[in-house]
Amino acid sequence: MFSHVSRRARLLIPVLIAATALGAASHAAPSDGEPIIRRTAYGVPHISASDFRGIGIGLGYAQAEDYGVRVILSLIRSKGWMGRTFGRDSLSSDFSAALEHARVEQTYHLLDADTRDMYDGFAEGVNRYIRANAKTLPTWAKPVFHGHDVAAGDIGTANVATAERLVTRWLQRSAGGTARPAIRDTGALDVDPAPLFGADADVGSNAWALAPSRTKSGRAILLRNPHLAWTAGYWEAHVTVPGKLDFYGDFRIGSAFSVIGGFNKDLGWATTNNAPDLDEVYELDLDPTNPDRYRFDGTTIPIRYESITLPYRIGSTDDSLVSETRRMAFTPLGPVVYRTSNKLYVVRAGPDGEYRAGAQFLAMMRAGSLVEWKGALATRARATSNLTYADRAGNILTIWMGTVPRLPTRSGGDSMPIPARGSADVWTRLIALDSLPQTLNPRGGYVHNENDAPHFANLNALLDTARYPDNVERGELRLRSQHALQLIGGKDKLSLEDVLVRKHSMRMLLADRVKPDLVAALKKSSPTPAVAQALAVLEQWDNTVAPTSRGGLLFETWWRRYQSQARDSAYAEKWSWEKLTSTPRGLGQPARAVDAFSWAVDDMQRRYKTVDVAWGDVHRVRRGPVDEPVGGCSGALGCFRVLSYEQRPDGSRNANSGDGWILAVEFGARAPRAYSVLAYGQSADSTSPHYSDQAAMFARGQLKPVYFLDADISAHTLRSYRPEP
Repeated sequence: MFSHVSRRARLLIPVLIAATALGAASHAAPSDGEPIIRRTAYGVPHISASDFRGIGIGLGYAQAEDYGVRVILSLIRSKGWMGRTFGRDSLSSDFSAALEHARVEQTYHLLDADTRDMYDGFAEGVNRYIRANAKTLPTWAKPVFHGHDVAAGDIGTANVATAERLVTRWLQRSAGGTARPAIRDTGALDVDPAPLFGADADVGSNAWALAPSRTKSGRAILLRNPHLAWTAGYWEAHVTVPGKLDFYGDFRIGSAFSVIGGFNKDLGWATTNNAPDLDEVYELDLDPTNPDRYRFDGTTIPIRYESITLPYRIGSTDDSLVSETRRMAFTPLGPVVYRTSNKLYVVRAGPDGEYRAGAQFLAMMRAGSLVEWKGALATRARATSNLTYADRAGNILTIWMGTVPRLPTRSGGDSMPIPARGSADVWTRLIALDSLPQTLNPRGGYVHNENDAPHFANLNALLDTARYPDNVERGELRLRSQHALQLIGGKDKLSLEDVLVRKHSMRMLLADRVKPDLVAALKKSSPTPAVAQALAVLEQWDNTVAPTSRGGLLFETWWRRYQSQARDSAYAEKWSWEKLTSTPRGLGQPARAVDAFSWAVDDMQRRYKTVDVAWGDVHRVRRGPVDEPVGGCSGALGCFRVLSYEQRPDGSRNANSGDGWILAVEFGARAPRAYSVLAYGQSADSTSPHYSDQAAMFARGQLKPVYFLDADISAHTLRSYRPEP
């Protein structure tokens, strides 16, 4: 599996040898603060500098090399220049950006110098790229960015749009679903809501950590495996400031500190999306004598209004800018999201105004122990995510993180606002870090998370949901997580390579649970010859979605049809705490299942002319010149290798979401040992050699070695350079 040196890689070997002398001569961080960028195989940048500004320059420049206009657009958006760059249709986000910039202006000086230097450097790196490539970039791409623009992208905000929808739905229900509120002049910003991560079985991540007791080497192992769209912009990089920082991981395009996971020589972490309740919507009584004040704590308090005037373009030059003004309403409790003739609705959010996300990530990247790493987490600037951790000392941990309010009353959730008459009715503190659900060094030597609730991180140390407030995530143990437990929940010892073999499990756990009932129901149904032939295929199927497996597509087609009709009664036995790793199972509606199977046989014949189709004949990784069969399916089907696909007119499906970035690391005594793969490549530029050079490797379940030690980096450097001033 790991002897993945392809013909293309073998052809590169002379180039690698020729580049070694350059890499060895330039690996030391220059003393002038300017970065050195060394690109190794597959375009991975290893950035070194003598200070943090230099690292920021290297990150900004290298990201822009690989993602070009996308990086520039992200900074234009956070700068609040979308309208003045592209016109009024793009103006809306500038108003929220103006508020975020105002927060940066209030707080930038409070950040530590290293964090500020990274922000300033990143902006300068993008500016340098724009100056160096002015002839090939759009004319609107100008080197105008500052560290404030980068930091603005890390400011925490309240989700005003989602809160507004909550209020309007609740008011409609309260009025019988017909009446509308009388007044809608709130100044609420028109902002797209953030996705509700964790609600979709195909959106999220897998993460494992194994203690030394469960590994062949006696060293802890960490697996990171996010599942998001292949346009999400994961980007692999290694950053080094000698004696101060040496970190390898995945960054997100457009920021110096969108660090999602990675490792240094001592420790590492992975993230999986969670679904914390970060805010509360409050209903306040307006003062009947003054609509610009509300009643609270036995007195009346003024609503604060702020008018923001911003330019937008109506022509092709800066002389063609005109302005638009919007008025927004705020209270000390949070922004106004809605108002009626007698009520005011505000949202109070844990992350709102938080400015230290970059500082927290940098502290996590630099931490040398579990104590130091948890000390960085105590900043609470990261609004969400489960964090799965492992270190060189042998510790493993999962912690369900969120800037979650400690509520004085039961949460309104996403269904209703909470009446607030005074300070006793509103939250004022976050749930303490040590009170969040977490599992440290449990018996059995493993922890895991696949976006399910945090209580199941280790079956030997199940967390009691009653211990936690009702705004801490709950939920069942879904099939993907149960599949994970089958893979790592035993007692056998695993190598790093064994972990990756298991990570690529092609089993569809749903088939184990319901196929026996389906086969039995079909045999009792006097099947037609066509159905009988399909039944034979189903019985011979190995319950996997490996590329060569036959029967998986038939089963999936049937299940989607059956579940859409049976809905809540699809299973004979639903999931329960009493049988948390063996349910759901069985068919709740066998007759309907038989009808759905007959439909699926007809559909397969119509689409593919046969029911005996190999999974990989339909499911492909297509990127650039690569066209490879691939295994993987929806997490809702119990696949651990989650992949989503785009349906093509010819009946084939292109992988475009889910499993795409994999990083696995073992913490050795001298240095970490790691593998990685990024399915959609280091660059989004279709003309780049690093656009599709990992696609075939990913499809085949192969990974590349991670170069962490300087000697390895030097030996495999293809190009070493400095960003142009």
